[in-house]
Amino acid sequence: MFQFTEFLRKLDLDPARVRLLRHDARGVAAWRRGGAHAFGCFASFQRRTPPPYGGVEIACHFLPASNLPDGTLTALYVGTTRIADRWEWDGERLPLIQDAEIIEGERGRENVDAFDLEWIDQGSEYAERLLINWGLGGRAWSQWGHRRQKAILEIRLQPQEPPFPGFSGFISRISEIPQFPQAWTGSLAGVRGVYLLITDDGEQYVGSATGIDGFMGRWRQYLVNGHGGNVLLRAAGHRDYAMAILEVASPDMSLGDILTREAFWKTKLGVRAHGLNAN
Repeated sequence: MFQFTEFLRKLDLDPARVRLLRHDARGVAAWRRGGAHAFGCFASFQRRTPPPYGGVEIACHFLPASNLPDGTLTALYVGTTRIADRWEWDGERLPLIQDAEIIEGERGRENVDAFDLEWIDQGSEYAERLLINWGLGGRAWSQWGHRRQKAILEIRLQPQEPPFPGFSGFISRISEIPQFPQAWTGSLAGVRGVYLLITDDGEQYVGSATGIDGFMGRWRQYLVNGHGGNVLLRAAGHRDYAMAILEVASPDMSLGDILTREAFWKTKLGVRAHGLNAN
C-alpha cells in the first residue's frame, strides 16, 4: 500500500523534516470560504503551546474527512507550506498571507504565535485529491511526517466537494453552516420554504425562510444568536439544532402562501402543543 512518506520522498521532501497538520472545523470553514488564501491565513496563527510547527520548516496541511467504519480518522491533503518566519502575535505585524476576516478574529487572542507561510509548488496538483488514513489519534493533530505510517486511501481524478444531498435528503446542524461547500450554500440560499429544527432531546420547531437569501439567510441568524428572534428558542438558550427542510416553496409563491404552508406543518407535527412553537 502506498504510504504518505513515499509521496513526500517523491516530492524531494524528507519526512523527518516535515510536520503533518490535520486541522479542525475552523480550517474547513476557511478553506470553503476562501480556498488556499483564506486557509493559509488561518494556518498562520497557532497557539504557542504546544507549537504545531515546532522544529521544522515544512508543513503539510489536511482537512478532516469522513471516518472509516471502524472509527479511524481520515484526512484530505490541501497543500504544503514553507514556514518562513515566526513571532509572538501582537496584532500589529501581519503575516504574509492576509485575510481580513481571519485577522480580525485573531486580534486580542493571547498565547498565539504568528507565522509567515508560503505555499510551495511540490504536490499542489494533489490538493483536495489525496485522502490518507490518519489513524485513531484525533487529538494528535500535528505529527511528524516519518513517525507513523499513513496509508494513502484514495487519489481522486479531480478535486471534488461532497455532493448536495437534495432538499428532501438534507439534514445538518447549525454549527456546520460555516463548513458547507459553496455549491450547498448556493442551493440553500436560492430557495425559500419551510424548515424544521430539532433539539438533541427530540423537541421540534417549525419555521419559514422567506428572505432573499432563502434557507441560508434564515439559518445564519441561528448561527449568530441561537434563537433567530423566537421567544421560546431564546428562553431555551443557545443550542446546536439539527435542521431539515420540510417543503421548498415554488418561485411563484407569495409570502402569505409560505406562511400558510408553515402553519400547515405546525399543525401536522403538533409543535404548538408539544414543541417549541409559541403560535
